[in-house]
Amino acid sequence: MRAKSRILVLAMLLIMLAARPVQAARHAAGELPVKSAIAMDLGTGHILYEQNPDQQIPPASLTKIITLYLTFEALQEHRLTLTEPVLVSREAAREPPTRMSLRPGEHVIVRELMKGIAVASGNDACIVMAQRLSGGANYQPFIAAMNAKARELGMSETVFKNPNGLPAAGQLTSARDMLRLSTNYLRRFPQSLTFHSMTTYAHNNCNHHNANRLLSSYEGADGLKTGFVQASGYNNVVTAKRGETRIIAVVLGASTAGIRTAATRKLLDLSFARMAEGKYIGTLDERRGTGVLPAALARTAPRESNSDLRAAQQLADLRANQVRGVVEPAPKAEKVKEKEKEKEPDDKHVTLMRRKHGKTIYAIQESSFQSRKMAEQRAQRLEKKGLPVRVVATSLGGNRWYRVLVGPYASMDAAKKTREKMLTRGSSAEE
Repeated sequence: MRAKSRILVLAMLLIMLAARPVQAARHAAGELPVKSAIAMDLGTGHILYEQNPDQQIPPASLTKIITLYLTFEALQEHRLTLTEPVLVSREAAREPPTRMSLRPGEHVIVRELMKGIAVASGNDACIVMAQRLSGGANYQPFIAAMNAKARELGMSETVFKNPNGLPAAGQLTSARDMLRLSTNYLRRFPQSLTFHSMTTYAHNNCNHHNANRLLSSYEGADGLKTGFVQASGYNNVVTAKRGETRIIAVVLGASTAGIRTAATRKLLDLSFARMAEGKYIGTLDERRGTGVLPAALARTAPRESNSDLRAAQQLADLRANQVRGVVEPAPKAEKVKEKEKEKEPDDKHVTLMRRKHGKTIYAIQESSFQSRKMAEQRAQRLEKKGLPVRVVATSLGGNRWYRVLVGPYASMDAAKKTREKMLTRGSSAEE
């Protein structure tokens, strides 16, 4: 009996020892400390990692990706312009944090609202945009369009209930669906990364910080969106590019913001390593969008026809080409008053930007250069700080100058106040 017992114990020890390498391998490859995750190479569609990718979970502020998707479609179809001022309603201004710090009754141009959604994760800005495209205070047409676009893109596990991702019964998505959305979004609107790569954004004297910590700490990271609600935990969609490889990583349901960042970092590292080794586990079942704004919004947001359309499209094209690395020719010189032509512009002064429909619009001339490249580099640095910036080429005293302008503003007082606030720092709730 003792001999048999010894044999049995030895057999059990051998089994345990044999199992250890398997357990160690599982631990090494181990699951991320999140509810679900998925990662893909954008160029090939190859899935590099997945963990419960079809589990339904509240999307939180990842919802804002589809809100911006529909906004870009409206711009593309000339139903909006980037410089169109939009009225902020009381309902929008009362949305819970996070906010863009909008005030009821103010007018904010579309481009700034888009920055507020992408960077400050503005719940208020989402409502303003949804109301504008829905044609009034009732933004149900926008929500109907969100769900129509989700079905169009094959997001079978997703239902949207509002434009900003605030808690709502039945509002759900999955990691795979968010990957489908983000893939289509980046392929159709690469210029969106101009907004999503910004680390800060200022509006109404409040400086908001992008909650995507990887933008400043992970090589190649340049978007997309974070989110948090109690029901889901901390969510993240991040894209990073190294060389010719662009990875999209989705992490849902981390217990803290720090764990979300660490898990996403680990997922990106793993994905780049697997791409280098040529390893993948499948290909995304992807459904390309039609490229048309859903009928629900096409009815409530008719095509515009005004002088801003051409300028808006040129700016959108410029941003897209900057992302793609295309060099654009210098912008056409704007008309300036004769007294401005007599001298080099002073640094950091308020100047007439243009006259339209009898209204004078002002901008802050932050700096000026005789090198277009230096002006554009300066403009990009300012835009990363959340400022509305443009480079204007003009002839002064027989020389070509490139002015870096911050604006536009409806009055000189507004421009001066903004100038005074440019170095003021505030805070915003983190997602």
